[in-house]
Amino acid sequence: MPASDRLTPTQNKAFARRMNRRRRADARFKIYGQAAVVMALCLLVTLLVSIGLEARSAFTRHDLALDMHLSGTDSRTLYEDIRSDIIGRFDLSENRAGRIELSEMVSRLASGPISDQLEETGVDMTRSYRVQVPLFDEGDLYLKGRSTDVERSHMEANLIGETLLSGRFERDLDRLHYWQREQIEQLRRNELMPAHRMFAGLTRQLANAPDDRSIRIRLEGAERRVRHLESRIEDQEAALLADELELNDQMPTILLRLENGWARAVSVSADQIRFEWLLEGAEGHAQVMNMLLLSTPELQRSISDIQIAAIETFRTNGNIRSVFNGNLFANGDSSESEFAGVLSGMIGSILIIIVTMALAVPVGIAAAVYLEEFAPRNALTSFIQVNINNLAAVPSIVFGLLGAAIFVNGVVIPIPFVDQALTLGGGLGRGWPLVGGIVLALMTMPTIIISSRAALASVPNSVRQAALAVGATRLQTINHHVLPIAAPGILTGSIIGLAQALGETAPLLLIGMVAFIGELPTGVTDRSTALPVLIFQWSTRAERAWEPMTSAAIIILLLLLLVLNAVAVWLRLRYEKR
Repeated sequence: MPASDRLTPTQNKAFARRMNRRRRADARFKIYGQAAVVMALCLLVTLLVSIGLEARSAFTRHDLALDMHLSGTDSRTLYEDIRSDIIGRFDLSENRAGRIELSEMVSRLASGPISDQLEETGVDMTRSYRVQVPLFDEGDLYLKGRSTDVERSHMEANLIGETLLSGRFERDLDRLHYWQREQIEQLRRNELMPAHRMFAGLTRQLANAPDDRSIRIRLEGAERRVRHLESRIEDQEAALLADELELNDQMPTILLRLENGWARAVSVSADQIRFEWLLEGAEGHAQVMNMLLLSTPELQRSISDIQIAAIETFRTNGNIRSVFNGNLFANGDSSESEFAGVLSGMIGSILIIIVTMALAVPVGIAAAVYLEEFAPRNALTSFIQVNINNLAAVPSIVFGLLGAAIFVNGVVIPIPFVDQALTLGGGLGRGWPLVGGIVLALMTMPTIIISSRAALASVPNSVRQAALAVGATRLQTINHHVLPIAAPGILTGSIIGLAQALGETAPLLLIGMVAFIGELPTGVTDRSTALPVLIFQWSTRAERAWEPMTSAAIIILLLLLLVLNAVAVWLRLRYEKR
């Protein structure tokens, strides 16, 4: 066969098919990798956006500004003056419950900073002062739209008598009917249908065991519940057919801004609204009649109708303003969300990281240098290396148990035949940053050792051999040649280990840093908390106002972690350029 007729390997059809398959496989692998990166970025963006949207309301707050006369400078007197001024703006002489609700619009803690300021300047009893205090947390959530959905509308109506309005209210009645139908459907789906299933199941059980008294009692209870739910649904459906819909605290609330104050609707028909007065004689009488439809019933809200009416009055009169929430960054923890801040947690975390860095970084780097450069390669060195790798995989909560047992409580060892015991360790206080730093140093040290050894191992042996060839000692070789080259990797591993320690929570919980700490720590032996622990505490509190506060604290912690990682990248680039 002539040479020109023979095919080279690259011209063979089978080879071409294999090459095409390999190229397609490479393209698919590239697409899979890109898809994984895009998915990870999407998840990260989703997480950050959700946290940011939740936290955005925590960086602002609403303050109540009042022009009032003061009778003293101490915090108790100031608080009483503020309460009296708020209540005195409305006619509540015969409504004790309303006076109590209005007095809760400002916390007792609000008068503290004002008292400190006035004690320095003094008080002139003859003049009026403008006092600005944070509004209570539920009022702040209401103004931010997180308490209930509010529909505002202008109302054209005529006042007939003292508690009756005449006008066209078909649209408002339709909204209430729509809400009532949804509630009936939810009641039927979520309660009546499960009750029917339970009744049917108990009926079958009783048929199989007719002499079982406990099943019979449960069946009677299930039957009563079914009848009760059916009766409730029938009553609500009958109310929908009536010409006039009666309102209660389990239904949406209609607040009416009338000329003489605020009222609450008690019944609605197509052409009439009957109401009761909430805040009669409110300042700043309305020029037009307005209606507020609150979709969340009062029974399901933490803010009452009277408080909402007072807030709307203050907002109309210009007494409420939105300001930056400086307390979030300037205060320590507090039982009131409007005064709580992350400063105590940040200081505690900084103290813990300082102790951790002082213990873990030099010891970890020194251990890595010895094991990599000086230690003999024998069974003992291998045993130590294996255990360091194992320690890096130990859960952080184990280190917390170790710290609580050794550094805080101490290990009690009974002495045989003697009524005594030997205590090893202990003596350090619960919740000290010193203890937290020691525990996190023990947890971080294996990571620093492993990353430092990897950085030292990446230095070419030719560097060591060249230094030794010109007469340098082993120590000079390490200090002057190996460590400068390995410094970027060592610093990166150390800072990433510290960043991991900054975000730890479980070890700190076990050594007692979960206690409520309102004051700012001043040293490593003061009881304190840490930012991750503060986030954990805030997330467990029941009030809704803590939800955005928790997200804001998470953002602050993420920023601190980003700063540490940015420092690691900067140091790596700086030393690599050298």
